[in-house]
Amino acid sequence: MAVLSISSAWEETKARIASDGRLLAIVAAALIVLPQTVLGLAAQQMVATGSRAILIVFALALLIGLIAQVALIRLSIDPAATVGEAIGRGVKRMPAALGSFVIVLAGLFLFMIVITLVLGAAGLVPAPGAGHSPPAIVIGLLLVLAALIYAVFQLAVPVAAAESGGPIHLLARSWTLARSAYWRLLAFIVLIFIGLVFVLLAGQFGIGSIVVSLLGPADPWSLSALVIELVIALIQASFTVVLAVMLARIYVQLAGARSGT
Repeated sequence: MAVLSISSAWEETKARIASDGRLLAIVAAALIVLPQTVLGLAAQQMVATGSRAILIVFALALLIGLIAQVALIRLSIDPAATVGEAIGRGVKRMPAALGSFVIVLAGLFLFMIVITLVLGAAGLVPAPGAGHSPPAIVIGLLLVLAALIYAVFQLAVPVAAAESGGPIHLLARSWTLARSAYWRLLAFIVLIFIGLVFVLLAGQFGIGSIVVSLLGPADPWSLSALVIELVIALIQASFTVVLAVMLARIYVQLAGARSGT
């Protein structure tokens, strides 16, 4: 049974970024920076006008993001892979990766419904009604459960990048790989969550306020909005690259594969 070392995965991540950083940057620029900047600007306009087409923008961002993750992980697992091959792998395996996430989200949604009904019947929370948000206790339980579950199934994307099979196979394989290192993977998820919160706050408030003070209000399609979205996309791309390479190296350890494959 493979033993996971997060510190070793981090050292391998730094080495892989140093050696293949140019290829990773090309994929990140094509699949994260450019589309996220454009989609972010479009989303601002749709929010301002109340357009429901913003759901399409969010869907496109999710799909392109999944393709980017699979491609980056493919490059991080197989040093012989080219950028074109990695992106092609991302496009090919995106439906399976998306399906695995849909299954997990459906399970979480079902849990939210059940726990809300149970707590409501017990009189512990107000009964849910039309137009009412779920009680805070339910949202809290859902977030905790999501972290506990994602610690097991976070390897579904690396599995999609390296192996064949549909959504059920990705989840089953991720479970098989992760169960022997559950607590380390859970700690990794907590660290990633903290890092993600920091990135979002830095992008939205820190950098955003500086840009607005220099270039004026971030109105839809303005120069200020463009710079903010571009900077946020660059930060998101950097974060995604590091996360993808880390997941790739974690997968390699747990799958018992050679570090060079």
